[in-house]
Amino acid sequence: METLELKAEVREVTKTVKRLRQAGQVPAVLYGRETEATPIQVEAKALQKVLKEAGTHQLISLQVSKRKPVMTLVRDIQRDTIKHNYVHVDFYAVKMDRKITARIPLIIVGVSPAIKDHGGILTHSLDEVEIECLPNDLLSAIEINIDHLTQLNDTLTVADLKVPSTITILSDPDSMVVKIESPRTAEEIEGLAPAVEAAVEPEVLTAAKKKEEEAEK
Repeated sequence: METLELKAEVREVTKTVKRLRQAGQVPAVLYGRETEATPIQVEAKALQKVLKEAGTHQLISLQVSKRKPVMTLVRDIQRDTIKHNYVHVDFYAVKMDRKITARIPLIIVGVSPAIKDHGGILTHSLDEVEIECLPNDLLSAIEINIDHLTQLNDTLTVADLKVPSTITILSDPDSMVVKIESPRTAEEIEGLAPAVEAAVEPEVLTAAKKKEEEAEK
C-alpha cells in the first residue's frame, strides 16, 4: 500500500484553536505507545487532501517540523457539524514490527444473478470491519464479490470475507455483510405507500390547533 506524506508543525498551546482555524490550520495531536503526546497543527487543505484518501486505514508519514518522519494512523477525526470542516485530528504513531488494529471499508464488486435474473434486492449491512495486522499489511479496502449469489435470500457474512493470511478479522464472524432480499410484491409496495406519505407530509399547524395544544400544556 502506498504511504501518504503530510507535514505538520508543533502547536503553541498558548494560541487558541479558533485563531488557528481562522489561519487555515487544524489543531491535532501526535501520540503513541512510545511517543510522547505532542500538540501539532496541520495545514487544512493538505490535511483534507490526505484524509480523503487515507481515512483511518492507511499509513501516513507525518513529519513534524524538522523531526524525522513517523508512520502514523489517524485514530480520531472531529468535524464541524455544519460546515464539515476538520476541527481536530489524532495521529497514532505506529511501530512497523507491532500489530495494530484498523477499520477497513468493504467494497461490493461483481453482479449477482439473483438480482439480474430474479429481481432480488441487495441489502448491505456492514460498510467496514475491524482487522489486526502489521502496518505494512494494511489493506485500502476488502472486496466483496457477489457473482456467486445466485438465489434469493443468499447471504455473505464476515466469515465469508477473503483476506490474506497476514490479516485477522476481529469483527463478529456471524455478522451479515450482504443479503439478496426477495423483490417486494405489488401488495407490499401498496401497503408501504400510506406510511411513506404520512412520514413525509408536513403537519400544518393552524391557529386553532396551536391554541388547543397550548391549552393542553
